[in-house]
Amino acid sequence: MRAPWWLALIATASPAWADWEFIDRWSEPIQDFETRVATTTNADGYALHLYRNPVGRVYVLITLPQDSPDLALSGPVATLTPDGFAAKVIEAQDERGRVVEYAISTGRAVRDRLWHGEGQAPAFGTFHDLLEAPRLDATLTLETEDMVTTSWTMEGAAKPIAQALGISMGGIPAGEEWEEAAAQALLAAMTACQFPKLDVICVQKVSECSAQISDARDIDAFETCLGGDG
Repeated sequence: MRAPWWLALIATASPAWADWEFIDRWSEPIQDFETRVATTTNADGYALHLYRNPVGRVYVLITLPQDSPDLALSGPVATLTPDGFAAKVIEAQDERGRVVEYAISTGRAVRDRLWHGEGQAPAFGTFHDLLEAPRLDATLTLETEDMVTTSWTMEGAAKPIAQALGISMGGIPAGEEWEEAAAQALLAAMTACQFPKLDVICVQKVSECSAQISDARDIDAFETCLGGDG
């Protein structure tokens, strides 16, 4: 599911929430497809990415800082532990399984599927736990057989994840229906600025008020902003 044209326009005006960021066009490094991603990099340089593949499955990808030794290429290469929840062992294989989808390690990154991606966000499982946890810990197995532990805060993750995955969470609306409604509201406002002739002040007003959609994700507030003094 591709993001509508308006999302790229208003995303550039959106401030980052905490350490998390939403990227509308991101190239997945393992299979080289373009998707939307919610991502954060911790102080040690380890990056965490959450995204969908072209058929909608949700993945987690961890990339290493430049000065880190490589990850192990197979076996239990990582353990994810959402704070307060059960751990998930990520086991990588050199070849893809016919039934079970194993994780993939490139040495510089490890990717694992978290959720099949159908319907609303799951009520249980690692992906659910990750969304509920205040912090995510990861223990990584290096090619040297040493172990390294790192963590990321989940504070401020709700909005970027909602944008990237199209799921409503933490009271933040998302999904195709919401995006279509927001797109129509923006399109109607921009169209009104062009008749009977282009009104630059009107366009500026729409741009200013668009934060009510991009940041607050509140269409009613956007329309109220357009009708008021700011």
